[in-house]
Amino acid sequence: MLQEQSTSPSTALFSARELLRCDWSCETFVRGFKTNPRDCLSVANDILIHRSNISQSLAKRLPFDAASLLYSEDVIRRINEARARDLQIAIIPDLPAEWCAAIAAHLGVDIYSSNIVTNNANASSVDATSPHIFHRSRYGLFRQLLRAIRVHQWPKNALVFLPILLSHRFHEINLVVASLLAFLAIGFAASTIYVINDLMDIRSDRQHPSKCSRPFASGAIPARWGFGLIAFTASMAAAIAALLPPVFLLTMLIYLSLNIVYTTYLKRKLLVDVLALSGSYTLRILAGNAATGIELSFWLLAFSIFIFFSLALVKRYVEMDTIGVNQPNEKRVMGRGYRYVDLDMLAQMGVVSAFSAVLVLALYVERAGATGLYTFPELIWLICPIVLYVITRIWFLAKRGEMKDDPVAFILRDWRSHLMGTIAATILVAASW
Repeated sequence: MLQEQSTSPSTALFSARELLRCDWSCETFVRGFKTNPRDCLSVANDILIHRSNISQSLAKRLPFDAASLLYSEDVIRRINEARARDLQIAIIPDLPAEWCAAIAAHLGVDIYSSNIVTNNANASSVDATSPHIFHRSRYGLFRQLLRAIRVHQWPKNALVFLPILLSHRFHEINLVVASLLAFLAIGFAASTIYVINDLMDIRSDRQHPSKCSRPFASGAIPARWGFGLIAFTASMAAAIAALLPPVFLLTMLIYLSLNIVYTTYLKRKLLVDVLALSGSYTLRILAGNAATGIELSFWLLAFSIFIFFSLALVKRYVEMDTIGVNQPNEKRVMGRGYRYVDLDMLAQMGVVSAFSAVLVLALYVERAGATGLYTFPELIWLICPIVLYVITRIWFLAKRGEMKDDPVAFILRDWRSHLMGTIAATILVAASW
């Protein structure tokens, strides 16, 4: 319970521990792991070998960023009220001294010490919600956990079904079951990456206009719960992958490794980040191939590389265009490897890549007749303008600033994209008859 005490006519005390509305110790550890993993190992050694206090070890080994933490709005409001009454404001140092000093400096208040005269007769208690009890209902907590593992992003993993759909073998039950298992395994693997990414990016997410609502960044659930979610989703992915051929497990491990390296390092590197993003989508298709054993077409892989590279560029363009900068050559605050002047270059590359994907699709039409899968392969030509419409519309919206999130997520909920997808599927069915 938060304690606020008006201990003298000119002094108001606030608890430093209850002032924070986030998992400060876990966030400090994760941020330290991102910048200096060696110091985090020293913290683990202090705790496991020397039985040191966790907070004291973190304060001694790792820097504490008070500006990136989440504070109780109610407490900040009452601090401002006390300041408006010209009261001296001090925080009770119930956290390590280094942390309290950083919090006090950030808020512009004092730290309580023995030279501050107190008057217990004037003490008062104010009820507040514990900073680690975020949802009173089980439904609300469960909903936040689902948001943390991003189940709403799982439709992206439907790419694993492309091998059986494009080979027209969707009537074979064993292949359908294998694809469903691959979908679930890749889904849990992707959730593992999402949780790791959100833990690593808590600080930058809190500065982002839309990402600040993510469960860990908003304080909806404690950061320490992320480790439990990682263990759960990784275990589920491994258990399901064990039911599929070993080559699928290898593909999933490559997918996990690529995305972990992307989250911890590659996302800050120029162009390598978008190549890694597009590669993760292509790996989903390869996972479907590994689960079913269906041979993939060169044309499908070429098309996927170009189209997903374009979508990855859209995502980076939108992220860069969302947050402004003071100087044209200044790096983005989100820690990417791009500058403001790179926006036009990203757009040009993205449009060219999209047109290249359509060119690959057009060249595939002649090959489609030789596969024996299509009776009227010429109809596939009609899909080319559909793809052109969808991808160029996405770029128009991005340039106008009307797209605020992941373009793939946008496609999944955009009714026009759904309509175009339905028309394209109908054309493929007609071409097969």
